[in-house]
Amino acid sequence: MLLAAIVMAAYRFLAWTARRIQPLQEWWSAWNARVAERDIAPTVQALRRLGLADLPIQSLRGAGQETAGAVKLRYRLLSFAIGLGVGDLVMSTIKTIETQQLQPSLAPPALALAAVTLPLLTWAARHSKAIAGYRFLLSIMAAIEACEAVANSSTGGRHQALRHLDDTCAIVRRSLLRVHRISNSVGRGSPRQRSAKRHAALVVAKLQLTEAQVDSTGDAALRSLAALLAKIGNNFAAGNVSTLLPEQRLRGIAPVTNREGLRLVAVVVATVGTLCIGALLGLPAGVDIALAGGSAVLTAMAVYGPRAAIAKADEIMNILKQ
Repeated sequence: MLLAAIVMAAYRFLAWTARRIQPLQEWWSAWNARVAERDIAPTVQALRRLGLADLPIQSLRGAGQETAGAVKLRYRLLSFAIGLGVGDLVMSTIKTIETQQLQPSLAPPALALAAVTLPLLTWAARHSKAIAGYRFLLSIMAAIEACEAVANSSTGGRHQALRHLDDTCAIVRRSLLRVHRISNSVGRGSPRQRSAKRHAALVVAKLQLTEAQVDSTGDAALRSLAALLAKIGNNFAAGNVSTLLPEQRLRGIAPVTNREGLRLVAVVVATVGTLCIGALLGLPAGVDIALAGGSAVLTAMAVYGPRAAIAKADEIMNILKQ
């Protein structure tokens, strides 16, 4: 918790200083703009190679010009703190099993602190509107680039490119189902939330139908999918959460069912259940924690997909290496 407090205090101080000193403010703004341009550049190039250079993406291209660098820095700092905290718990568990002596990090007060701090850090990294909103746009950009990668892939590399396209589109679909929570244009408790949720469910269904045509119609479906993603990203960046796609393009489509809440409940129940079983069986200190962590990981891989879980772990490890 001390480490998390130091990390976030350093970020807040840097941001506060940059906003109040004119030379630093200019540097801060220029840095954010460079990061945003670097993020969008591969997407613009992918659209051009797909023959979609004339698509209107002004809002998508301008997204993050003032905040991209700051948002990505905050996310990396939070992920770094989460990775260190989880790593400390894992190493302490292993050492406890090896030495049969309870490590300080696994003492009840430390575990209670970790049980409060790590979920809060995770919530801040995943559900902060600034972070979640920009990461949603980044996922759309990645999906567009994956469309171009499939279209220009060789025969031998097409299978892997198609799998990557599936993974990126799945991330976009999951984010769309909670777009009413990550958008700055829809407040909590707003009567517009219901409309935004239903519209997002229709948009996800449209994406699934378009993606399903990739195998049958090839490059034409890839261009349609990329154009659809660009339209969604551009409207989201402009704040049009309830009109991500025109209504006429969604007629006759049945909305998908959002099962995100059930997936989360499954992970929580599996973790708590494993802890209770460990307590009933009288397992050594630290072993029950290891089993609960393993249960949570396995359940998350089962409900979210192993590739999504591995991708998130790989992302955190890359941040820690940097």
